[in-house]
Amino acid sequence: MIKSCLSLLAGAYALHFTSFVSNYVLLPVSVFGAAVAFLAGGRWAATCFMAGLALFALHAFHVTGLRLPSQFEGDSMLTVLQVIDFPRRRSETISFIARPVDDPRIPPRVRLRWFEANDPPQIGDVWQLEVRLRRPRGTSNPGVFDYEAWLFRERVGATGYVVNGSRNRRLQREAADPVSRLRHHIVRRLESIFEDTDTAAVVAAISVGARHAITAEQWLRYAKSGTSHLMAISGLHVGLAATAAWFLVVAGCALLRLGGNHLRIAWVASLVVAVGYACLSGFAVPARRATLMLLLLVLALLRSREPQPFAILAATCFVVVTLDPLATLAPGFQLSFAAVLLLLWFARRQAFASNPSKVARLARGIVQLAAVQVFLLFGLLPLTVTNFGRVSFVAPLVNFAAVPLFSVATVPLALAGVLLDGPLSVAGDVALRISGASIGLLRWFIDRALAIPHGAVSTTSIDGSGSLCLAAIIAWAVLPRAWPGRHVALLATLALITDRAEAPPDGCLDARVLDVGQGLAIVLRTRQRTLLYDTGAAFRGGSDMATRVVLPYLSIQGVRKIDGLVVSHSDIDHSGGAAAVLAGVEVARVLAGEPDALRTGKAIACRRGQVWRWDDVSFRVLHPPAAGRHSGNDASCVMLVEAGDVRLLLTGDIESGVEQALAGLGAVDAVLVPHHGSDTSSSNAFVRAVSADLALVSAGHRNRWGLPRPAVVRRWQESGATVLVTARDGAIGFRLCDRAGIAGLSRHRQQSRRLWHEPPAH
Repeated sequence: MIKSCLSLLAGAYALHFTSFVSNYVLLPVSVFGAAVAFLAGGRWAATCFMAGLALFALHAFHVTGLRLPSQFEGDSMLTVLQVIDFPRRRSETISFIARPVDDPRIPPRVRLRWFEANDPPQIGDVWQLEVRLRRPRGTSNPGVFDYEAWLFRERVGATGYVVNGSRNRRLQREAADPVSRLRHHIVRRLESIFEDTDTAAVVAAISVGARHAITAEQWLRYAKSGTSHLMAISGLHVGLAATAAWFLVVAGCALLRLGGNHLRIAWVASLVVAVGYACLSGFAVPARRATLMLLLLVLALLRSREPQPFAILAATCFVVVTLDPLATLAPGFQLSFAAVLLLLWFARRQAFASNPSKVARLARGIVQLAAVQVFLLFGLLPLTVTNFGRVSFVAPLVNFAAVPLFSVATVPLALAGVLLDGPLSVAGDVALRISGASIGLLRWFIDRALAIPHGAVSTTSIDGSGSLCLAAIIAWAVLPRAWPGRHVALLATLALITDRAEAPPDGCLDARVLDVGQGLAIVLRTRQRTLLYDTGAAFRGGSDMATRVVLPYLSIQGVRKIDGLVVSHSDIDHSGGAAAVLAGVEVARVLAGEPDALRTGKAIACRRGQVWRWDDVSFRVLHPPAAGRHSGNDASCVMLVEAGDVRLLLTGDIESGVEQALAGLGAVDAVLVPHHGSDTSSSNAFVRAVSADLALVSAGHRNRWGLPRPAVVRRWQESGATVLVTARDGAIGFRLCDRAGIAGLSRHRQQSRRLWHEPPAH
């Protein structure tokens, strides 16, 4: 079974790491390959590999085939939808997953945002809504969360928003299925009990799997402390519920002096409780894994067979992947199975003393709890680095206290409080409040732990040498203690956390036009300095592109300090992320075309004549003039960056009047096309004057202004420029070097294309 499971996983993961473009020929070929391998003497490894390939392809093509038809993109559609999960509220915006009610135009699952909803939807509600939808698509940047991959594994066929108006009305308030009604009732009860919304959110997460109310700040704190696994219903929670049921049944049978095999009754009861708890929680991958493992364990015990833990884990993985191969994309799948595998491996390597005293057993248990936390830190480190770009060195310390606290108090009391409802709600409320108090204690401990210097460290993107470091760390976890060179993993860990992205040599500049939708953010790096030109947009829901894209990209590049932040002007699509950047990373100097609009005393006015030089690269401000009275787009801070004789022009949103003043600049090698390719800019005279080889447009996919305008694109192309657009190409990177021109041109959407990504827009 172990070999078959590994082969099935290899087949499923084969499509993860290739630039495979959707092709329906793959499915019959993989099915044919699996059949040939099976018939050719029962070659199980090859059969399972081809089966994994075929299953992933089958599910992938099914999901992509159900996406919104292109002809409906952007249209206002009146439809009936049912809310199928807890809506998430962020500021004035509510986001939720819904399914259509008898409307073949709408995919089976859609993700919607509703701004300023007067009557917020609830799980189970049926609404008539006017919506505008588009096919699933996200920004494309190196080292940044892949929103399209998330939509794909969640089987979301369209995203969009609700158009506010009189036609929106609720048709049904209560959920049709009893599980959703029960979950909604429990969440409302928790909200009424706890004044602290953070505590209510965590209790809801660990009792019914409702994580909608946990804020981004909470998730970040739990991620940095390595305790995110406690905030979602995982194997620990299911195991605790099953164990409690086992003890209660055994004790009840003994007290009632019932006949029969009490242990068998208790095993079945624990399984029933685990299944019920998993269903109530939404049956996420960790809960599925724990429930299936318990089922196989109970079956083995009922048949009087000795359980084989590794075989049970492999069989569970085989079933999960067979039924839902897209689950292999989720970090929760990888971390859940890897954590159990490491725990089993750790237990197998332990030697137990015979007849120890109670004190010795207690001391040994404490030592082993600490050892297993360190073992999990390093054993899971490759996955946490590749999935999250982070290492939490305080995780063993925090989990050493948090796991027993959750096991003994938090989870049992939360579940008891949920069960004690109706006439017993007074006792249930007491249990829930004690559970909430334990969460407050954990929160206090996490805050103290995160105050430790370098307790949580961000890592850079993994390249060839980084992969070798990860391999060395894996070897430390799986090799015997006495294996020569095993502890080189400590050096490998140090190399990972101190590594920084390769910097350009003196006299060279690395530029990255980030894909921030309809907005602008450009990162410029010399050998030792970093400049950020604009920060992306902010949104009505309270989020911004700096938090989503800019800061994660800087982190994965190892940038801990911005030497210069230039905010071209005050338009929200350029300055919206400035506050997040200033709060999230050290910034030495801020220039702004309209400094008063930034509401920070740190900004100074961007004025013509300002010049500085970093690592043999020159930066010069060309506009606005010191005595000018420009505002809005024409107040944009225009910069010329020169690496020797190679020149890059950054223009912000200037329009044709300012372009005329810059016409004497002369030719440049690369230019940021003004105002996202609007008709008000890129005049014929300006395009001819700069005579760029590379014209860069930062614009959002299917933006409502139709930017860049086709006539503007043609104008640049006819001048001899290669036009790249972030909406089509994703983040655009290149290097400027003295006398070497433009080198290393990269277009992230094309180079990182995967099966689940939408094809580039033309």
